[in-house]
Amino acid sequence: MRWIYSLTGITILSMCTLFTPLAKAETKSSLVKQPSNVLPLPHTEILYPVNKYKNAMGTALIYDVCLPYDKPVYGCLPRRNISIHANFLPTPSSLGNYDAYAGFAQIPKEISWSFTLLPGEQHTYKPTWGDSPPTWAGRFDLISVTVPKDVVIQVRLCNSKTQKLGPVVLRNIPR
Repeated sequence: MRWIYSLTGITILSMCTLFTPLAKAETKSSLVKQPSNVLPLPHTEILYPVNKYKNAMGTALIYDVCLPYDKPVYGCLPRRNISIHANFLPTPSSLGNYDAYAGFAQIPKEISWSFTLLPGEQHTYKPTWGDSPPTWAGRFDLISVTVPKDVVIQVRLCNSKTQKLGPVVLRNIPR
C-alpha cells in the first residue's frame, strides 16, 4: 500500500482546523452537529465511467475505523477509511502501458491519497457469457482529516513498475 500527500496539503493541514482526530462522540454522527460541508458517515459514492466502458461502475465507502495500536493499553487509533470496489473494468494493458488500477482520493487544494486496487477472483459463466473481468478492490485506512462533501474519488490506471498513475477510468460526481 502506498499513499501520496500533496505538498500544499502538508502545509495547509498544519494550519487547518479540518485536521482533527476523531472523538468518540463523532462515531455517532446523529448526535454530533457536523458542519454543512462535511460528509455524514458512513457514506457511499457511486463511481461512474469517464468513457463508455461497457458495464464499468464502482462504489466507494467512507466510514470511521478504529485501528489497533501496537500496545493494547492505548486502545485504538481513530481514523477514516475509504474502500473502493470496481466492476467490469477493461484490462489495464488494453488502455496503454499499465498493469493495474489504483484508488485515488483527494480533498481539493489540501491532500490526496493513492492506493493499490487488487483484482479479485475471476468468474467464468459458461457456455453463454464467456469470461468475466475481475472485480478490483482496495482500501486506505489512515485518513485523519474530516472528509468534505467535495471529496474527489477516482479509479485510475496505474503502472506498478514506475508507480505512475494514468488516466481516470471511474469517478464520483462531487457535490
